[in-house]
Amino acid sequence: MPQNVLLLEDSAAFRKSVNRLLGLHGYRVHEAPTGKAGVEHCLKTPPDLVILDLVMPGLSGLEVCQELKQRTETASIPLLVLTGNDKEGQEVACLDLGADDYLTKPVQGTRLLAHVRALLRRAQGKGRATALEVGPLSLDYARKLVTWAGKEFPHLTPKEFGLLFALAQRSPEPLDRTELYAEVWGLEAPSEISLRTVDVHVRRIRLKMGWRSDQCLTAIHGRGYCVAPRE
Repeated sequence: MPQNVLLLEDSAAFRKSVNRLLGLHGYRVHEAPTGKAGVEHCLKTPPDLVILDLVMPGLSGLEVCQELKQRTETASIPLLVLTGNDKEGQEVACLDLGADDYLTKPVQGTRLLAHVRALLRRAQGKGRATALEVGPLSLDYARKLVTWAGKEFPHLTPKEFGLLFALAQRSPEPLDRTELYAEVWGLEAPSEISLRTVDVHVRRIRLKMGWRSDQCLTAIHGRGYCVAPRE
C-alpha cells in the first residue's frame, strides 16, 4: 500500500514538482496550501509523513510544527521542514519544536527522496511497545511515559522522550551527541548547530524532571551523555 505524504506548501508550482517526484517513486501525495488546512488534514486523516514549508499564509510553518508535535494524535508523525527561508538559528528552532528533519531549498530530488525514505523507515521501526527500567527511572515507550521514583512525568516531547529512551537502552554506557542525533533524529547531523540541539534537549529534560546536572542524566567529559541513576 502506498505511503501517504502530506505536503504543506503555498507555492502551487513547487507542490506540483514535489508531487510528481514522490508520485514517481510510489508515494501518494496530498497537498495543503495553508497551515490551517494542513493541521485539519492531519487530524482528520493522519499521513505517514509531513513535508512543511515555513513561510505559509495564516499559521506559519513554526506554528504548524508546534501544533502537530504538541497534540498526542499527531506528535508521532514524522515532520520534515523544507524551506527556502533559512535564517540564523532557524534549524535549531524547528528541531527544538519537534521537527524530525530540516532541509533548505533548492534541494536535489535524490536528496529529498533519501530523507523521506529515512524518516519513514525510522517511523516504521519505532512502532513497538517497550518498557525500560534503570534504577528508579522507568520508561514506557508505547505511552511515552516517564516515571521517576514512583512519580509520573508525562510532559516530555517526543524528541525528549526518544533521547532519554536511547540513553536508558545503553545505560550506563554514554552516547556522544553524534550517536544521539542519529538515533533520535534518524539522520546524520548536518552541522554543529544541529548537534547543539542535543544539548538543548538534555537541559529541557533535566528541567522538566527536576534533575541536577549530576543526577540520572549526566555528562561524561569527552564521551557524551549517559543515564546512570545514583538514587
